[in-house]
Amino acid sequence: MGARETIISSHAVSIVMSSTLLVSNADLVVTMRAPGDILRRESIYVRDGVIAGIGDRGELLRLYGEPDEEVDAEGMLVAPGFYDMHTHVVMAGFRGLAADRAQVIYKVFWPLERALDGDVAFRLAMLGGLEALKSGVVLVADHYFFMDSIARALRELGLRGLLGHTYMDWKGPWTGEAELRRAEEFLRRWRRDRLVRPVVAPHAPDTVSRENLLYLKGLAEEYNTFLHMHLAQSRVEFEDVRRRYGETPVRFVYGLGLLGPRSIVAHCNYADREEVRLLAHSGALVAQCPSTYMLGGVGFPAFDVWQLGGRVVLGTDAPCYNDNTDFFEEMRLLVYGQRFQHGRDDLWTAWDVLEIATRRAAEYLGVRGGVIAPGYRGDLVFVRLDRPHMRPMFDPYSNLVYAAGSGDVDTVVVDGRVVVRGGRHAVVDEERVLQLGEGAARDVARRALEESPELENILGRVLLG
Repeated sequence: MGARETIISSHAVSIVMSSTLLVSNADLVVTMRAPGDILRRESIYVRDGVIAGIGDRGELLRLYGEPDEEVDAEGMLVAPGFYDMHTHVVMAGFRGLAADRAQVIYKVFWPLERALDGDVAFRLAMLGGLEALKSGVVLVADHYFFMDSIARALRELGLRGLLGHTYMDWKGPWTGEAELRRAEEFLRRWRRDRLVRPVVAPHAPDTVSRENLLYLKGLAEEYNTFLHMHLAQSRVEFEDVRRRYGETPVRFVYGLGLLGPRSIVAHCNYADREEVRLLAHSGALVAQCPSTYMLGGVGFPAFDVWQLGGRVVLGTDAPCYNDNTDFFEEMRLLVYGQRFQHGRDDLWTAWDVLEIATRRAAEYLGVRGGVIAPGYRGDLVFVRLDRPHMRPMFDPYSNLVYAAGSGDVDTVVVDGRVVVRGGRHAVVDEERVLQLGEGAARDVARRALEESPELENILGRVLLG
């Protein structure tokens, strides 16, 4: 019960009440309206979470009046905030347990997840959400267990969430009718929240029955929301679905009508050429998480889907797969991974990747975001330019994708509110988040070891350390 009260400062109201913000004198504003549309020494006025105007500071003050808050962006590059379209922030608590191990989903993560509870999920979501925010992420698309706890954590952090309570019929740590009820209750409870947008989240076609995949599809239609699931993620899933239904995962869900513009399908690593065409032409949002794939030594279809006109979006996946959430790293690995996989040095540009990470993701979600222009969401990230690796600044797009990292993020604005300032959260006691997150992660590991002694080789060594 005390997690929220001990982590959050008594000044949390400051995130909620400021309705006007002036961002002054940014060295560069990467608007993402069109290639080359980069402004210099301009200011941005945000009112009620929406950009009202861009231009000279004095002129904006004359037009809109004194703001509730002003942030000096001198020495900064300001860009639209990033959309992390597939992640599991709670799994920051499993950091260090996945790298260099095989079959971690089934052998490590599911036993660990059986030891979770709502309070632990809140504390770990605070840790993972804070990490995402400080990487310039303004929205996370997350589906997981104990989603009410995760939603509360993201709201406390001031981070947008496209969130769904994961449902599984079998195999996984939390399954069955009670979880289905929780998924439906989550949809009802959060549908009018300002920062949280609830979605439907079947886990994957090898863990959810045909009947319930269709039921959840109908639920997404009833609530006019997205359906977010894993698809063709692993060889285990691929073989299970083919054995059970006589079809591959992509063909199976396509035949059920689950692929469309309101579907977010993560991974799709095990897809042949025809299935890549199905994914592209269906209009589904194909969420790609390059660092996970490269660490696991598997290919991914990002460029092929994109080249066919498909909707590619970018995710970081769980912070325990690649052991960090650095959205800049994810952008460049999207390019590196696909250039290596295709044997081409002309595949994608920095502009293309930034567009995927910002304006395209917002467009696919049906929101006015991912662009710095009047009428668009006031979701911004400020990147410091006083770093050796950020100079010279010949090409801001290239520097953002290929040179910058999460440590260069100075300020993050979500919904017109400053949530990160000077590289630290504007409200949350970060030391307390780290302390409680570390404790929660170790509690989960101890509980899991008691329930699953076969984890001794991994968790015993970790806990002793």
